[in-house]
Amino acid sequence: MRQACTAIVLLATALAFPPASALGRSAVTSLRALAAAPERYANQPVIVTGRFRGRPASDGGPAGLRPPNRSRWDFLLDEDDAAMWVSGIRPAGWDFELDPRSAADARRAPWLEVSGTLRVSSRVPRRCGSLAACQDVWIQASDLRPAPARGPGIFDLPIRPAVQAPLVVFNDPVRDETDVAPATRIRLQFSRAMMPETFSERVRIGYSSSAPMHAGAIPGFSAIYSDASRSLTISFASPLAPHQEVSVDLLEGIAGADGRPLEPWGFGFRTGGGG
Repeated sequence: MRQACTAIVLLATALAFPPASALGRSAVTSLRALAAAPERYANQPVIVTGRFRGRPASDGGPAGLRPPNRSRWDFLLDEDDAAMWVSGIRPAGWDFELDPRSAADARRAPWLEVSGTLRVSSRVPRRCGSLAACQDVWIQASDLRPAPARGPGIFDLPIRPAVQAPLVVFNDPVRDETDVAPATRIRLQFSRAMMPETFSERVRIGYSSSAPMHAGAIPGFSAIYSDASRSLTISFASPLAPHQEVSVDLLEGIAGADGRPLEPWGFGFRTGGGG
């Protein structure tokens, strides 16, 4: 009989939303059109293309636009004489990763296609004719991908049609390990950045021995995701029961930072006597 007790604590923040398919595919709208009539597109799904410009303060980009700090990944997207902030998604994918604070990434100015929802502050006039006025018009992004460069000599990101779903690439204890200390912590590392909130109530741990009744219930545990190491650390409130088979399962619904799902996954190990 399997018993489980789950308490999820999420300390890291991952900023990503459902993929663009959830919005439905629509025509690309120019940044110039959005800036010219933001009220027309307010709270509507949009798809735009432009050059990644990071944060102008660190790259000498368009003046008058300071990072709005709506999310840790805010970056500027520009096209010709129009520019707009993108918020809510990490500018990274399977084969590329951009840093909004990197002057080098901003100078390369790779082209991106961004899907999301246009947000307009109540302070915005009918037309944000200047870059400073467009500070309060931004795209709440749900997906992004590389786009073909529109001019000669502009850095272009490689484009691949298939994107790999996240995987568990490391686990400690290892699968089928025996004599594991009952006071152990469990650590899982993923191939890609994950969406921390999707772990909530989707981590299941139980005793799977043939006669675990004397072991009692699995102790309460916390699962803390670290964006820096792409890892999940599971700590128990008290030691596990000795000489028990323990199963660890990640259930359906856990997703990467780009919204792509993690396939349900699990492993098991056996505790030792605890010395």
